[in-house]
This record gives sequence, C-alpha cells and structure tokens, in this order.
Amino acid sequence: MGGQENYEAIPIGMDLGTLEMTLDEETVRNRTELVQWQAKGPAEKGFAPPGFTISQHARMKFEALPEMRASIWAKSEQEFLKPMKLGSKIFIRGRVVDKYVKRGRNYMVTDLETTDETGEVLLRSRETAVYVE
Repeated sequence: MGGQENYEAIPIGMDLGTLEMTLDEETVRNRTELVQWQAKGPAEKGFAPPGFTISQHARMKFEALPEMRASIWAKSEQEFLKPMKLGSKIFIRGRVVDKYVKRGRNYMVTDLETTDETGEVLLRSRETAVYVE
C-alpha cells in the first residue's frame, strides 16, 4: 500500500494512543528555553507555560502513523482550561475525528486532550493537518 491507499485506510475514530509525561523542573526549563518563552512568572509560581504539550501532538501522530512523513499544520484550536502544575504527571490522548480531501490534498483532523493525574482536563486541542506520505 502507498499514498492514497494508506490515507484512505486510516479509520475515523482511530486512537493515537496516550503519552504520559512528568512535568519536572528540568523538562519544563528545557522546553521553555527551546521555545524562548520570555515570561518567567508562571514557572516561578510552579506552572508550565500554556501550550507546553502541544509540540507532543505531532509526535503522537507520527508514532501512530509511521508511513506519514509530514504533518503540515493547516489549522489548530486550543482550549486552555487549567494550568499545568510543575511536578505533576499528565496524559495526552488523541484520536482521528475527520478526514477530507481539498484541492487535491489529504487532510486529517485530530482531537487531543491533556489531563492531569486526577483525570481533570487541562487542555483540549483540535488540529487539522495536511497528511503527507
């Protein structure tokens, strides 16, 4: 199988798996430096910057769909519900919610949700990406 056949084989509702992370000080500091986050206030008060985990979403797609070479971000919506606390364990879960073809390109829509160890939702994301093999 290749190209269009692989894309068509992706089922709506496909589980992208669960990614578990511990928001230790070093992880948060490294990520904050990588993205050049200027506001030090949240980290000093014990919180990770908003959107801290969004970079993990593409990683989850690539792990679930190894034939995908690129996931070009076309659109994204985030709903920040609660801050992510330093030292907490978080879980990111994702699934494919839609697929469509527009102007000859394959699009895939995913919903991702970040929760803390108590199950409380911290972040909801809906991302639309061009699926490239």
